[in-house]
Amino acid sequence: MRSVDRERVERVARLYGSNQAACQALGIALRSFSRLCQRYGVETPYARQRRRRQECRKDWQKGEAA
Repeated sequence: MRSVDRERVERVARLYGSNQAACQALGIALRSFSRLCQRYGVETPYARQRRRRQECRKDWQKGEAA
């Protein structure tokens, strides 16, 4: 696997809405992108979507309980 620096991985993970699009932009395999994100501690686009969804559910449940 060729070397991809942390800043580039962070930027691509922020800009693209899916892991597939991000790994294509870097020209690497999906699993390689996931490993790089784990190594550098970068939140993947998929993980970001899941986190936001969970936050919305929690906010919605709080509003329903009030």
